[in-house]
Parts: sequence; C-alpha cells; structure tokens
Amino acid sequence: MLDPSVPTAMPRSRATATRILALAGLSAGVLLAACGSSSTTAPTTTAPGSATTSPAGGGAAYLAADLKAPAGTINGSGSTFVAPFFTQAFYTYSSKNQGVQVNYQAVGSGSGITAFEQGVVNFAASDVPMQAADLAKVPASSGAVVQIPDTLGGVTASYNLPGVTKRLKLDGPTLAGIFSGAIKTWNAPEIAALNPGVTLPSNAIVPEVRADSSGTTYIFTNYLTSAAPTAWTLGTSKTIAWPSNAVATPKNSGVAASIKSTPYSIGYVELNYAVQNKFTYAAIKNAAGQFVVPTTATVLADASQKAAISSTDFSIVNGQGATSYPIAGYSWAILLQKQTNATTGAITVKVLDWTTQTGGGQKLAGSLGYASLPPAIQTYARTQLLTVTGPSGELLLTKS
Repeated sequence: MLDPSVPTAMPRSRATATRILALAGLSAGVLLAACGSSSTTAPTTTAPGSATTSPAGGGAAYLAADLKAPAGTINGSGSTFVAPFFTQAFYTYSSKNQGVQVNYQAVGSGSGITAFEQGVVNFAASDVPMQAADLAKVPASSGAVVQIPDTLGGVTASYNLPGVTKRLKLDGPTLAGIFSGAIKTWNAPEIAALNPGVTLPSNAIVPEVRADSSGTTYIFTNYLTSAAPTAWTLGTSKTIAWPSNAVATPKNSGVAASIKSTPYSIGYVELNYAVQNKFTYAAIKNAAGQFVVPTTATVLADASQKAAISSTDFSIVNGQGATSYPIAGYSWAILLQKQTNATTGAITVKVLDWTTQTGGGQKLAGSLGYASLPPAIQTYARTQLLTVTGPSGELLLTKS
C-alpha cells in the first residue's frame, strides 16, 4: 500500500482482535498470553471467548488423525511479537482437542530463549532465531535444536503527535536519527523535508524503546542498519544501548502503553498492537523509494523478495519491490530435536505443525494483522518438524 493517506486500521474483525490483544496483556495466571509476567510458571486455562475456525481447507488439510494429539499440557514462552497470534491459534487448537492445554507466556524473546536453555519450557518463541552463542548454552546432553518460522509480521513506527492529523512519512536515516538521539525535535529539518505542508510542533521527540531483550528490537535495528548504515551506529541486536532521552519499557504491550500515554512520543511495536491501540503509524520509505504503510499485503510483499530462509539466514528487512513494507520479519518457534517425553513431545510437534500450516493456524493470521507464512516457508517448517523424535528415536510427526 503506497498511499500514506490510507486509513491506519486494516480490514479485520476488530471485536475479535481486541479480545485477543487484551488477553496478550494480562498478567501471569492466564492461558497463552501472560504478557505481564516474567515468570515461566505455567498459567491456568482461561478461554479467550472468541470464535474458533475450522482447520480444514487452505494448503495442508488436517484429518482427525493428523490433528489429534495425546492429552496433556505443554509450556512455552518468549516473543510478545507473536503473542496475539499464538493466543488465538493455541486456543483454537485446544478447542478441537479438549485434553490438550498450551500455556504460553509472552515475556520477550530473550527471556523465552533463556527459559528454553534452562529446560523449563517445551518450546520458546523468538523473532530472531537462536545463534551460535545461544545454542552453546543448551546442554550438550539435550541434543540438536530445531527452529521453525511460526508467523510473519510488520513492525510499525507508531507515534503520538498532538495536532498532526496527516500520516507522516519517514525514512531509514531519519528514524536512525530519532532513535539514536541525533534528531531531537518534531520540526527538525530532516522530518520537515519528508513531510512538506505539514505543520510540525517544536516539541522534543520522546523515543519509546524496549527495555528487555527483544526480537522486535532486533528486527527494527536490523532495518536501521540496512537502510541507514551511516546514520545508525548502535548496531543490530535484541538489546541496544539507547540514548538518554529514550523511554525504555518491556514488551510490545508495554511500549504501546507508553506511547499511548506520552504525547510527542514515537516507538516501534508490532502491527497488531498498533492497530488495537488505534495508533497512527508512519509510512516508511522502502528500498524502491516508495513510502509504504504496513499491512498484511505489504509485509508479505517484503517477505516474497526472499524465497528461502533458514535459522542462519533469516533477515527480510528492506526487501526490494515497490510494494514492500521494509520493517518486517518472521517469528520463530524453538524446540529440541530429540524430545525426552513422548507425550509432551508429540503435543509440541503437532501443535506447532498445525499452527504453521494454512490448513491450520495460518488461516487465522490475516484477521489478526499478520501475514500467513508463504507456502515454501510452511514446507520448510514442516520439513524441520518431521525430524523431531521421541525418547526412543520414534518420529513424532508423520505426514504423507
């Protein structure tokens, strides 16, 4: 979507999505999206109350035998980027398998990886896959690690700018200046040059950033490194040494709340959080020189510029293409290749397989502001899951 005057909110079921995001912000003790907790203790079951969707149709069709997992409970933690999608997907899966409970705590990618390394969760989620330094912390006795894409989303530059009703245009160097502290006021010449005819206030800019180890931060700073290599000198990482004028808050939900309550602020949050908070977010100049707003279509256009990804070659920011939204990325689910418990291993593999296929959870992605995984990426996810075994070496997922 190239026209920056396009309405902020994408077509979607607002009532359903609002319930999902509300769950994603609840504290520990709530199923699937205990975003307010830093604990890895399994929360108790509370249904989101939204309608379920049949898993049939789309790409991979799920027969009853494919969908069915043994009764039991699995625990996961990590990314807040993916939390609204996981909340709905896991609830829908559990509604079709009454004996299965999936507890997911959205504590941030870094905390989720730490929990996985310590062996206290069955799976983790991170918006940047575990790299060599992280993998080295997994005990050698645990064996290999499998990492699969689970959803695809955009990171917005959302702002709270009283008196300005027209959507702003921003580019990589300008965002780099704002978040490095070099551009300090809203009427700075760099911002004014991109927005002729817009009366900008002289108020100081308040950058809103993540305080925790965050995959969303990685995607955002990966974009700045790619789009503004000269202006952005703070690196690409899940944690950044932010300038002194930045306000740091943990989790996507925390940054969103801080933007909402702070006039003249700007921060980076996943698209679902921006839409549900009714934020205005900037149109970003992409590699083709076009100003594009994030939607499921423009995020997918960015991802389509890179047909194949892996856990060591995963970045899709700043993709070529006139319709590409350049601040986008995959979130990744992480599990052990050799499961030590046949029951929880089978549940984990079947839940994640259903979640990552069009015939299952990916049917829910669009209504929640995410882009469905491209078919080749779904195939990649399943191929990885087909290598997961139980304690006796038995395959835990078989698909013809």
